[in-house]
Amino acid sequence: MTNTPLNHENQAIIFDLDGLIIETEAVYYQIWKREFAREGLAFDMAGYQNLVGAHHVVNGYLPHEELAAHLNNGVTARDLRLAVEREALQTIQHEEALPGVLQVLDEAAKRGLLLAVGSSSEQDWVHGHLKRLGIFDRFDTIVTADDVENAKPEPDIYLKVLANLDVAPQNALVLEDSNNGVVASHRAGIRVIAVPNEVTLGQDFSLATAIIPSLEALNLDDYFPEPQTRA
Repeated sequence: MTNTPLNHENQAIIFDLDGLIIETEAVYYQIWKREFAREGLAFDMAGYQNLVGAHHVVNGYLPHEELAAHLNNGVTARDLRLAVEREALQTIQHEEALPGVLQVLDEAAKRGLLLAVGSSSEQDWVHGHLKRLGIFDRFDTIVTADDVENAKPEPDIYLKVLANLDVAPQNALVLEDSNNGVVASHRAGIRVIAVPNEVTLGQDFSLATAIIPSLEALNLDDYFPEPQTRA
């Protein structure tokens, strides 16, 4: 197969979803932390952080299994996981876009930049939340874990975004909240801005181009000095 060179004129901003566009990770974290505290157990924050931004983590931290083993009362790990998911979803369904998201979308559109989402979550989850927020149609492409063989921290998601948009890596900018996402961006050869949240704060973001406290602090002039004209 012959590789077609990517367009060196197009420029793009690529958003992660969970923890970047909407707050999801902290919702799950707070529930698990509460349940562990009820049993007098220490919650493995470092282990939990390793799960953030990835789709499936082999030999990763499994809080539902740890808690079920401690309870030893007939409640299964699956029961616990489903109960936490139900409670978390009730909260997440009412979450609005995080500060700065709409601001960046508006500014990027004014500059003629292409827009994308690259997420390790499933398509139904990603599309559903973007539609609920009323911003689904603002993105030129949306790539999820269902669209690639390997999710983050592998680069597949971001490489597919580049291919879909016909954008060279050096002309894109990724916005991420987790180490797994930053590593994926770096492996794809794309600049990445880390925007840590409550759960990912303190992770290793040494591969990021910059670290900012919120998307409200993002200055696109630093990364896209020349305005683009979209056809």
